Amino acid sequence: MKAAGVFKSLLLLSGWAVAAWLLFARPLEPIALAPPKERGTPMPPPSEATPVDAVFRDWSADPSLAGALVGFCLLDSTGKVIFSSPLAESALCPASALKTVTTAAALELLGDNFKFESFLHSSAEIDGEGVLDGDLVFAGHGDPTLSSDDLERFARALGLNRGLKRVRGRLLVDASYFPSPPVNDHWNWGDIGNAYGAGAFGVNLDHNRMVLRFEPGARPGDPARLVDAKPMTPQPEWDHQVTTGPAGSGDRVTVYSEPYGRRVTLRGTVPAGVEYFAVNAAIPDPPKLVEEILMSRLQEEFGVVFEGRPYPAESRIRANSKFLIGNPSAKLPEIIDHLHRVSDNLEAQCLFLTMGVEKKGDPAEVIRRHWESRGVTFTGLRLIDGSGLARANMIRPLDLAMVNHLARRGPHGERFRQSLTSDLDGKVRSKLGAMSGVKTEVGFITSEDSREVTFALMANGLDPEVDFWSLREKLLRGVAAKLTRQ
Repeated sequence: MKAAGVFKSLLLLSGWAVAAWLLFARPLEPIALAPPKERGTPMPPPSEATPVDAVFRDWSADPSLAGALVGFCLLDSTGKVIFSSPLAESALCPASALKTVTTAAALELLGDNFKFESFLHSSAEIDGEGVLDGDLVFAGHGDPTLSSDDLERFARALGLNRGLKRVRGRLLVDASYFPSPPVNDHWNWGDIGNAYGAGAFGVNLDHNRMVLRFEPGARPGDPARLVDAKPMTPQPEWDHQVTTGPAGSGDRVTVYSEPYGRRVTLRGTVPAGVEYFAVNAAIPDPPKLVEEILMSRLQEEFGVVFEGRPYPAESRIRANSKFLIGNPSAKLPEIIDHLHRVSDNLEAQCLFLTMGVEKKGDPAEVIRRHWESRGVTFTGLRLIDGSGLARANMIRPLDLAMVNHLARRGPHGERFRQSLTSDLDGKVRSKLGAMSGVKTEVGFITSEDSREVTFALMANGLDPEVDFWSLREKLLRGVAAKLTRQ
């Protein structure tokens, strides 16, 4: 048996030897290489050195960045790449820096005169006796800035100016302008009940945000009492298990709820040593809350009676309705100023969805096609939402920078730049993004000799304990100094 095994091994080896001889004894034919794939953002030749090389090399060697994925790039005033780290060509999670892709597209697609609208209409005229023989309908076009004060003005305009006394039908709220569901499938369950993860409805109120006020216990571990919630979500069912944490421990409460739901689950701790502690949560059903608040104002302040008779749905079709009162939002640039300053997810998502409705397409495709028409060739783009809340969003630093470069040189370029946050003694205008393990920034650096470049810095997989923003300042100051010396 052993001899047979040796014989088989020799045959196998001789077979490989013959194959090798046949391969290498023949002359090799030249191989035609395919041309490299064209990209929207040109890359510098591999051998080309830039003044920023040493700055980035030394900066990225910091031990606290070990294991993280960091991409950084710079574009000059023409859009040419003047520096690109290896990972600048890899798609990374952008967090809230993605908002610039949404806001810049909104300025160009919707225009700087765009306003969100909310209005009241009716299925019949209000007669001389102040009677509406039909339904009163509140319709929204996704305004994320609609407030309780606006509802007060609606009620006053109807009760005083229009003399409304009686509604034969009902007060209805039409939130159909945006598609359902109001939250994205890729948003985390631990996000959507909290204020920053509130859904985008066709009718929103007070940024879809309510404030929960807790009274901590005397000692850590004691139950914390839920004192109140304002504005009160309609018919809430509280599952409240918040306890008291150590003094100074801050907000460690997670709120779980679902759109249009009534059950709100509260978990975590509030700090000991304070009389009351406030936590921001998402309103699960803003359209229902608008209905309740507006009806109560009309009934209690102006004596309007709602009889609640059912009317056929076709009587409420907007084409046949009677316009009563409108409420436009501020103009788009003002909304973007606030959106960028506080990184407002709801405002960004409402703009994202509005572009889809107005351009009659999937919002992600509408935005992608717009930037492609402006000269960006995306690689690895995954556009899930307009705010950057989904961790599944992916974009290359090069593409993120190119979008901002084109926005800066578009029809609203200077206004877009002004909406970004000024930093480093005015040398930087940018939008930051942050979530656990992710820190990003995109914007513009101005050198001492007034030359402006576009940059994108994206870091994924960071240790949560890393002071990334201090590191980022060191990098950007070093880059600005090198640009000045060129």
